[in-house]
Formats: sequence, C-alpha cells, structure tokens
Amino acid sequence: MKFLVNGILKFIFLGVLFCFFLNNYAFCQEEKTTVRVGISNQSFSVYEHSSAKFSSPDDILLVDMASNKQYNIPKNRVISVEIKNSKFKVTLDDGVDFQNLYGPLVLTPKEKIAIVDLNRKGSPAYYGGLIELKSTRADKFNIINVLDSELYLGGVVPNEMPVSFGFEALKAQAVAARNYVNRPQNPYKNYDVCDSTACQVYYGLNSNREISDKAVNQTKGIFALYDGEPILALYCSTSGGITEDWKNVYGLNSKEQKPYLVSVSDDKNQPLLKSEEDVREYYSKKQLSYDIKSPRYRWSVEWGKDELEKVLNKTLLEQSKSGLVQPKFDGSYTLKDLKEINVLKRGNSGKALEIEIVFKNGTFRVQKELIIRRVLKKNNQMLYSGNFFVDKVVQKKDEKTDNDEEKSIFSFEKMVNEACEEKFVITGGGFGHGVGMSQYGAGYMAQSGYNFAQILKHYYSKITLGTMKKEVFYNPYLIEYKTEFYWDKKAFNKAILKVDNHKRVSKVKFRVNSQTFETDMNSYSAKNLGMDITKYLKEGLNTVVFEPLEEKDANKSIIYQIEVLEGE
Repeated sequence: MKFLVNGILKFIFLGVLFCFFLNNYAFCQEEKTTVRVGISNQSFSVYEHSSAKFSSPDDILLVDMASNKQYNIPKNRVISVEIKNSKFKVTLDDGVDFQNLYGPLVLTPKEKIAIVDLNRKGSPAYYGGLIELKSTRADKFNIINVLDSELYLGGVVPNEMPVSFGFEALKAQAVAARNYVNRPQNPYKNYDVCDSTACQVYYGLNSNREISDKAVNQTKGIFALYDGEPILALYCSTSGGITEDWKNVYGLNSKEQKPYLVSVSDDKNQPLLKSEEDVREYYSKKQLSYDIKSPRYRWSVEWGKDELEKVLNKTLLEQSKSGLVQPKFDGSYTLKDLKEINVLKRGNSGKALEIEIVFKNGTFRVQKELIIRRVLKKNNQMLYSGNFFVDKVVQKKDEKTDNDEEKSIFSFEKMVNEACEEKFVITGGGFGHGVGMSQYGAGYMAQSGYNFAQILKHYYSKITLGTMKKEVFYNPYLIEYKTEFYWDKKAFNKAILKVDNHKRVSKVKFRVNSQTFETDMNSYSAKNLGMDITKYLKEGLNTVVFEPLEEKDANKSIIYQIEVLEGE
C-alpha cells in the first residue's frame, strides 16, 4: 500500500469541521442512514394532528413505546388514532380499541402503510418504513415517517424535478437532495425534515419512478462537498440565467459566507448585473442560457393602479409582522394614491433586495427577496422571483363615441379623471429564490450532454464530489466502519481515499471491496494522507471498510473519506 503524502500532492485531507465532543471522543457529522419526515395534511399546511387513520395490505405491529405493549393488527384493518389529555386511543374498524397509551406509538408494516383519507398525486398516500406518532400537546401529535435515507430520496427526486429532464439531471437532483437532508435548515423538534416545499417535496411511495430510483441508486453515497463537508445544496426551479449569492437572499445582516453559493452566469461572457440599466437590458430579452426552456424564464405581471393599491394595503399589513417593512404598517388607515415603486438595492443577478413603495399618504421600505415577493402579489400568488424591474404605465382610454358626447358635456370633471388609466407592470425572469442549482437549467444541461458532476460543479462553485467523513475508533465489539458509494466510470476517472491521522494512531487496517490493506501509520510523518484506490473499484456499488483501531489506540481515532474526480 502506498499513501500520497500531504505537501507532495494536492489531495489534502482537511481537519474536522463539524464535530462535537463526548467523553473525550470527537464524533463527526456522518451520513444519515435513516430520515424522520414530518407528514402534513392534504394541503401541506398542518403538521399537528388530533386524529388520523391508517391501513396496510400487510399485518401491522403496533407498539406503545411508553409501556412496551405490543399489538398485532391484521392486514387491511382501518386503525383510527386520536389523542386527548396526552393519551392515545386506538380503535379498529371491528370495534376493538386500545386506550390510555402514552406513546410514542410506532406502527410497523411489512412493506407499506397508508394514511387513510390522505392523497398524494391523486392516489392514497402510502409510505415505506414505519410510522411514529408523537404527542406535541395534550390534544395534538405529529405523524412521522421513519425510513431509510435512500428510500426517502426515491420519494423526493421525481417530485422535485420532472423525470423528463433527463437521467443526468435527476442524478444531480438526487445528490442535491441527499445533501439537503444531511444539512436540514428547519429546526423541527420531532423530525428532521417536512414533506412540503418548505423542505423538500416528499410523497412517499406514490410517485416513485424507475428512472428516478435509478438516479438515486447510481449516486449512492455521493455528496457535493466544500472543504470536505457537505454543502447546503439549495436549488430552485429557474434562476433566469444568473444565480444569486446566498448572502443576498438568506444571509441578511449575517456575517456568514457560503463560498459555494455565489452568483454564476450561464453565459461566461455575461457580466453580473450591477445597474438598473443592466437589469432592464437583461430581463427584457430572452438571453441565451440553460434556463431558456422554462415557462418562467421571462415573464411580466400587470396590475391596474386601484388593484395594486388594494393588494398592498393587505400585504404590507401581513408582512409588517416580519419586521422587514419599515415603517410598520398597522392597517389603521387606508393607503391611497400609489405613486411609484422603486428598487433601492439589488443582488448580483439583479434581484431586488430592497424596494420603496410610495403612496400619497405614506412611504414604505421592504427588505429581503422573499418578503418583497410576498408583498407584490397577483391573484393571491406571490411574485415569481425577485429578478425584475418596474414600469408605471399611463394609458389613454378609448375615445368616447358620438352617443356619449352629450353625457360628457354634463360630466366634464368625471371625463378628465377617467381620461387616463394608470397601470403598474413588473417585468422579470426566473422562478424561485435563484440560489444554487437551477432545475430547468440542469435539465437543459443534461439534454445537451453534460453529466451530473458537471451540472453540480456549474451551479455550486469550488466544490468536490465524494463521500461524507467517517470516524474510526477502537471498540471491543469489533464493529467495522463501512462506507458505500457508487462508482460511475463515465463521470469519474479517479478516486482518492483520504485519511486524517492528526491523533497519530499506530496502525490501520481496511478493505476496498475485496482488497485488504494494513499499514503501520508510524512510518508516515504527515498527518493528512491520500491513496489512489481507482484500480480497486468496479462500475457500480463499492465498499470501503475500516476495522476498529487496536486497543493501544483506544483514546484515539482517524477520519476517512473518499473523493471522486472527474474524467478529462
């Protein structure tokens, strides 16, 4: 076995970034093997339930975790669950009931379980794994689907991206979704992620498709990494041709930076949009970009003045609660005579980050891309994106006919007031927040011959691809440390096993598939080591397994990770 030493080659194994300490051991963030998904109601608006019904074509084992009581429920029974005074009551459709269960309750089918009266994509909602019911209040509980991470991704990918976008785009989406569930942004008490657009859209087993399942399988274990850690792989429907910096959309008043989520132009010759003139020039035309096939690539929205005034009286009141409307509007008076809407601050894609709305009796400043879109609603739907410019249009009404002439003589003042009609027109491009991967862009790139690694590296700057880190310790039970990943010969031409030996263990023993290696680590002065393992890999699923450290290294550990490199 030959290690490539730090300082000689560029393959540097970086130190531990996301660790916590327990009993003097450092445990790194490692890949989730199971996911806890909060299941909402039909409209994706409620995650706390007072009752629910379940059924399965298989027998179900029901367990009350508080008492460890177990109940075997025959297949096809409807199981009704309700909660009152923090106690669950379970009733079967044959009249049998179980009362005074404190929970959590766990319902485990052989293969799948349905939530009765809940539909996803027009069909009864079925879920793999198990269902956990956990109280949140005296009369409410969460429905949590606990399942294998890869099975979860199979229920996400075809709902976040149309399968018609192509296999390589679906693989890019699978990696982004895997990254997301390993770096969830929403802090939920009883589950990791929700099942709606607030997290990632998850429909359980209803929508699995063969091609998207294959995309998940053929990217297994692969993550988008920055400095060796999984990135926050944000994505949206359509960027409009230029993506936006994370800081401009999500990092308001934050000192945090995400160097992999910076503005990227599809056209390398297209500069970032720095002025109002640049924005008007770019979004008024269908510039060539990977997003060009999106129905929201370019768009316009129009309001009559009276219509927009009515909208703004409502939305400014609603969004004042966010603290991002200044001064705060309390609705105690009516805003009248809308004069103008001005964009005061823009991001690198031209995205509006702060706007000014001027009425005769009040002027308001609105900050943050999402709040701005929620203020500028049309038909109760927020604006497609923050990439826009505003025009106030004064339009002459149709000339009056001879039959109206006599009436007009006696209503001169009314005629003057109604001679012109004022409209506000917003013209823009893109759909969504515009940060990270554009899904329509990924689809276009896939159809143009790009592979998933190239797609990911276009949208996420300075990333590498590979597995998550795994930490290896001594344990007396001889439990091995295993990493599985899919090796794609069309996308990659080299794989490097990286080992961080900062704690100076004396010996490591590991296998790459069936090939075994054992080395005396004392022979290496470097703390970061790398080994080319490409020749030991096969097309398809591969395993790297480390044996536990020897007892003499009981207070030490190593960290390993595999980086995969693109072919030329």
